Amino acid sequence: MLAKGSLELDSNGELQAANLPVFATSEGDKATIKVDRGADGALRVVVRGDVFDGRNFVKTAMAGPPDPKAKARHPDLDVDVKIGVIAGYNGETIRGLDWRMSRRNGRVRTFTLNARIGRDTPLIGEIRTRVTTGRPVLYFETKDAGALFRLTDVYPRMVGGHMWLGMDPPSQDAAPQDGIINISSFQIRGEGALDRVVAGQPNGGQRNDNIDFSQARADFTRVPGRMSIRDGVLRGPIIGATVEGNIDYARDNVNVRGTLVPLYGLNNMFGQIPIVGLFLGGGSNEGIFGITYEVTGPTGNPRPVVNPISAIAPGLLRKFFEFREQPDRDRTFTEPLR
Repeated sequence: MLAKGSLELDSNGELQAANLPVFATSEGDKATIKVDRGADGALRVVVRGDVFDGRNFVKTAMAGPPDPKAKARHPDLDVDVKIGVIAGYNGETIRGLDWRMSRRNGRVRTFTLNARIGRDTPLIGEIRTRVTTGRPVLYFETKDAGALFRLTDVYPRMVGGHMWLGMDPPSQDAAPQDGIINISSFQIRGEGALDRVVAGQPNGGQRNDNIDFSQARADFTRVPGRMSIRDGVLRGPIIGATVEGNIDYARDNVNVRGTLVPLYGLNNMFGQIPIVGLFLGGGSNEGIFGITYEVTGPTGNPRPVVNPISAIAPGLLRKFFEFREQPDRDRTFTEPLR
């Protein structure tokens, strides 16, 4: 890291002002930072730059604080950031970033983000209000979810996808943030486990290496460094899937499981029939015949494993073949932060 300039601290060691005409966390960064105190005591941070390596920022944001038991400090803050190009993972970049945020008493009051990712696709972020409860929600949207997932190193094999995501804003006490993610019209490329399942189906031979999906949706709960996924469903003409599990960024560990449903449209049709679907389908999204799977390993390169025995178990019987987490891993993830 390289920083040149001046800092001004008060008698308690609190930052009052800063002027850093040179600020670089990686070689090649070209950015400046100015900080001062507003009339209300809030820190005003202005960042300008041509090029900045954002990978360390992404990793830190995902992993959360080094000591989750330590009481986090959330000073009143006004942020104004404009950077030409931000480098992410997998060769992806954010371009033309314009981000503004205001935080008071540990709560985000205003938030706007405008940028472009992938092939010049807009990425927006803003604070919205839930119609049903009137509570604020942090909202993001882009028409290239694949580029965003590659940039943040979440998942490298998605192509395209119109994504919107809504979640509770972060709070002073680091309370769990509930959210929903929805992605439509995307493809998965080069995922070996899916390719093997699709290969033996009628119409399974794609014109290219991409497998089409019409929608993916999941509820999630996020705490610093960790995320729990539930009620996840992927729908597509060739294959569908259910998804649930945990992603622990702080420990660099993924444990996600569910059921792959070949020939999704026809297979799942019986699961939609009342009463009959309960016994034949095992649920409204799982179809008659399916293959359970588990994805485990480090977040950057998790390993998918399928259970071929489950393919012979229709409906509710397949539940006996599903992968389950070990109790100690469940406790590790769900234990409250202190």
